[in-house]
Amino acid sequence: MLGQQYFENKNYQEYFSTNFVMFRADRAESKGEEVFNKFNIRATPTVMLLGSDGSEIDWHVGYGPPAEKYHERIDKSVKGIETFKFYADQYKKNPKDVSVVFNLAMKYDLRYVQDKALDLYKQVLALDPEGKAGTTEYGKSKVPYSQYAEFEMGVIAMSGAKSNPEPLKAFIKKYPESEMVKPAYQRMSSYYSFRAPKEEAKPFFEEYVGKYPDDPYVLSSYVSRIIRDKENLDKGIELAEKINELTKYGRNPRFVKNLAELYAQKGDKPKADEVYGKTFMEGEVTSLSYNLMDYANFWVAQKENTESALTMAEKALTLNPDNAYLIRQAATIFCKLDKLAKALEIYGPKVIEKDMNDASRLNSYADFWGNQAKNLESALLASKKAVELSPKTWYHWGTLATVYAKLKQFDDAIKAGEKALELAPENQKEFVRTRLDAVKKEKEGK
Repeated sequence: MLGQQYFENKNYQEYFSTNFVMFRADRAESKGEEVFNKFNIRATPTVMLLGSDGSEIDWHVGYGPPAEKYHERIDKSVKGIETFKFYADQYKKNPKDVSVVFNLAMKYDLRYVQDKALDLYKQVLALDPEGKAGTTEYGKSKVPYSQYAEFEMGVIAMSGAKSNPEPLKAFIKKYPESEMVKPAYQRMSSYYSFRAPKEEAKPFFEEYVGKYPDDPYVLSSYVSRIIRDKENLDKGIELAEKINELTKYGRNPRFVKNLAELYAQKGDKPKADEVYGKTFMEGEVTSLSYNLMDYANFWVAQKENTESALTMAEKALTLNPDNAYLIRQAATIFCKLDKLAKALEIYGPKVIEKDMNDASRLNSYADFWGNQAKNLESALLASKKAVELSPKTWYHWGTLATVYAKLKQFDDAIKAGEKALELAPENQKEFVRTRLDAVKKEKEGK
């Protein structure tokens, strides 16, 4: 039952092997299944700490990063700090201590023992109806124990086969300014999206959207219900269009799909294709391929995670094999990882043959290999051809100068550099002159 990630840390392995008996329950094994049933474990991962007599000391259900925080919570349990056993013992001594009752309720709630949690939350309200006995953290703020208890009682009422949203509605009405109001709506949203009759769902979503009109996820929950009911389609399109506007700089394809679904339900297939057809998906593929290449470039620059970087660069090319930028980026990565053969495979002499009438692509190819100081004979042929096709483009001559210099053909490099200087615009002449001077100095010191 103790999480593998936690115990990969050698310090913890040594500590626990010295002070505890560890057992990892696997439901595929009979002993593991027995443990799940005996302790009513309903979610994984669950970490349980038991006493030598088998009594439950504490538990942690689920895992959330960062790992260090998770380790801290386990350590507190190991040291007996704020454990289930601690609160259970305190409750026996003083069942009217609101803090103890509340924290014991939370322990049961987090383990999905809802009947015991509910009973204890009710005790919190009975002991502290005005919410003055103390607070607990919620997000970045603190809320009274009683308020949190009422919220959790509403959440429990929403679970099970007979969901009852009324307690959460009452909570919202009682605490309209609470930070827990939006989570209360979110809990009810699932019920009204899939289980509530449509005549009940509409007023709920109108209220929900009215309160959070600029939250695309709130709007989307209403859109999903409209799609399900196949009614009120114009309202759904209005909401879906607003969602796309709100998310235009970080579009979620599912939101776009919903808009297309609404148009399709209205019988407007051309409009559905316009928003969610071939053009849209080609854009998504291009975006993904660029993201993969950015990932690859990042990790290669860090000199870490390079196998994954290489894999992602290759996947980017698979998605977008004719994209000149991606090809060049991938070739750069392959060269940095000393995989020259792969670089030549995707951006070598055979590949550039199809671009022999494209001066821009030829120049880019020559510039790449000139800067890599590899594949220089092919780069020279490509650069000469680029100059032949576009003889008045100054930077093509500059690339030719670079390639000649890398081949140690300095006289030809200087001639090409002087031609680049002659053709360069005023704002580029200093740059070209500096590079030309560097070639001349290299010639003198060869």
